[in-house]
Amino acid sequence: MGIANLAALLACGLAMGFGALGSGWGLGYAAQGALRALARQPSKQADIFRSMLVGQAITETPAIFSLVVSFLLYFSMDRALEAPHSPAQCAVYFGAALCIGAGAIGAGTGSGLVAHDALEGMSKNPSMQGQTLLMMLIGQAWAQTGGIFALVVALFLLNRGGSAALSGAGDPRLWGTIPLSGGELSGAARALGSGIAMGFGALGSSLGIAFAGGGACRGMAEHPDAAAKVKTVYFIGSATAQSPSVFSLIVALLLLIG
Repeated sequence: MGIANLAALLACGLAMGFGALGSGWGLGYAAQGALRALARQPSKQADIFRSMLVGQAITETPAIFSLVVSFLLYFSMDRALEAPHSPAQCAVYFGAALCIGAGAIGAGTGSGLVAHDALEGMSKNPSMQGQTLLMMLIGQAWAQTGGIFALVVALFLLNRGGSAALSGAGDPRLWGTIPLSGGELSGAARALGSGIAMGFGALGSSLGIAFAGGGACRGMAEHPDAAAKVKTVYFIGSATAQSPSVFSLIVALLLLIG
């Protein structure tokens, strides 16, 4: 078993571990909001429970994205045998894991935060339940975009692989095994840089969008007369919070295809 095989196994665990971390937090936040809402409005148990399940279902999706990438990493071990000691191939695996892992933390945690605030808002003003639920779905979907960007970059990394940067037989090697050509090192740096840029960029934007979405849910429920103004400010604020993840996506793609 080569170094790249070991890297694929370790990256598999990192991707799933970080992905589960974000969704786990988010699911707990949603449940916390439901419990507080239920304590405030016991007669609305059925509505609160249904809304909680809807919010938790969306919050679970980043963990599913991470699961998909983890499976791909696990079954990439056979592909790594083409270059069992390639630093570039190792970096591709770790870059993909960091990308989807960090992105899933932001998307999972953020979706749970939106659900938490929406459930609390529903309990404070049950007459606004329908509108608050709709805003929750919009807020969660928008908070997921960073995770989707991260998934795309991670899949692009795994599809491209490190083969383009593999060294020839005459290139220098560390300990006579690990290739150290300029192409190898450049490919490794690009792969890691791309994963870091997109993963952490997605994390920040997803949390920022979630804070805005949660505030919109609470604002609409507590002050129905200001709902139209709340929506306007929410969409502008969320679009602004989205921009860093777009910048990160551009840089990640430049690193990969430049």
